[in-house]
Amino acid sequence: MTLPSPRSLAGLTLRDLDYALAVSRTGHFGRAAQICGVSQPGLSEQIRKVEALLGCTLFERGRRGTRPTERGAALIPLIERIVRDAHVLMEQAHGTGHDLTGTLALGIIPTLAPYYMPTLLRHLRISHPDIALRLTEDRTAELARQLLDYTLDVAIAALPVPEAGITAAPLFFEPFRVLAPRTHPLATKSALSSADLDNADLILLDPGHCLRDQTLSLCSPAALPQADLDGPVATSVEMLRYMVDAGEGIAVMPALAVDTGTDARGFSRAIPFASSEIGRTIGLWWRTTDPRMPLFEKLARKLGMNTKKAGR
Repeated sequence: MTLPSPRSLAGLTLRDLDYALAVSRTGHFGRAAQICGVSQPGLSEQIRKVEALLGCTLFERGRRGTRPTERGAALIPLIERIVRDAHVLMEQAHGTGHDLTGTLALGIIPTLAPYYMPTLLRHLRISHPDIALRLTEDRTAELARQLLDYTLDVAIAALPVPEAGITAAPLFFEPFRVLAPRTHPLATKSALSSADLDNADLILLDPGHCLRDQTLSLCSPAALPQADLDGPVATSVEMLRYMVDAGEGIAVMPALAVDTGTDARGFSRAIPFASSEIGRTIGLWWRTTDPRMPLFEKLARKLGMNTKKAGR
C-alpha cells in the first residue's frame, strides 16, 4: 500500500486518532481494541498507518505493555485537542433542539448509583421516553475525564466539579449518617457530631472515592493519620455496610444507602448528625462547551423537583 507523504493529511481520520488515544490510555493494544469495538489486528494496522502518516513512532511495544515513545508523549496532547475540537464542532453544528432525544451517555458515582438510579430511571422514562440511556458507573475523577473526552454527555456526582471545562447544576442535598454496630458505644446516641469520629474505629472506602475524602474532611487534623492509614478499607458502600455489621467499626454513609432497611437487619444502626449541614450536594454535570446546556439545565431542575417529591 502506498501512503501519502508525511506532510499530507490525506488518509488521517478522527477514528484513527481515537484508536491512538485508546492505546495511550489503556497501555495495551488488546484492551484498546475492546474499547473501540474492533479487532486487535485491525487496530494495530490503523495505528501503524497513523505512525506512517505522521512520520514517527507513537508507541513502544513491549512484553509488559505499551507506552508512548518520547515523540508520542509530546503528540498525544495535540491528538486529544484535535479530537475534542472535532466533537465541539459537531455539537455546535447540531444545535440544541427543543428536547433531549437519541442516545444519552450518563455516568454516575458508585456511592450513589444503586440508591438513586430507580428514582432517576422512573423520571426519565416518563418525562423523556425518547431518550436511549447508556449508563456508566465510575469514580468522580474518571467521570470528569470521560466527560471531557466526549465519552459521556452528562454525569451525576457530588459537587464541586474537579475539572475546568465542566458545568454543573445542583440536584439535591444528601445528608450523611453514621452507621454503627448496635453494640458500639455511639449506637446509644440520638445524634452525633463530627468530633465523635475522631477517636472511633472508622472504616473508609479505598482511595479514589469522593465519599472517602468527604469522610476524612469531617475528622480533626490530629485524627487524620490514624483514620487514613491505619483503619480498615472497603471497596464499596455495600462492603462498608457488611464490615460495620460484622463489628469491625463505624462508617460515614450516604443517607440514601441507609435510611431504609438498615435497622431491620438488626446488626447496625444509622445515626444522624446533629448538624443538618453535614452531607454532600449531588449535581448534574456536563461540558461547558455543549450547546445542549439549556436542555441539561432544564433536566436538572426537573430531576431536583422530582427528587424532593420522592422525599429524598
